[in-house]
Amino acid sequence: MEIKQGLGIVLAAGVLLGASACSNPSGKSWAITYEVTDANGGTLSDVSFAQSPDRYNDEVKQDTVTGPVGVPWKQEVVVAAGQKAEVTAKPTGDLTLTCRILLDGVKELAKVTAPAAGGPVTCEKTTDS
Repeated sequence: MEIKQGLGIVLAAGVLLGASACSNPSGKSWAITYEVTDANGGTLSDVSFAQSPDRYNDEVKQDTVTGPVGVPWKQEVVVAAGQKAEVTAKPTGDLTLTCRILLDGVKELAKVTAPAAGGPVTCEKTTDS
């Protein structure tokens, strides 16, 4: 009998600790698509982008894909509500890159074209909470 009560206390404590570690208990997140394009194709030296590894925490981490990476490039991720979606790409040559951030693969949240050929491009948008 005492073992069962002790186990119940341990389980209750674990549930409370788990709930307190959860900074986004509703799991509200956004399906984000990052795109990087150039009119003539080409390659990228690297691409970095933000994503939430766990939809129940507000944490957003940066991932990097090192090149050569073919253009067009596309990545689907999840970003916790109220956090910044961001993608940065660097070309290997004189490409004029354009990046876009799409919500649910359809609604354009951000679009930026690099100011000069050969330069990096960055798109960012804080998601609604």
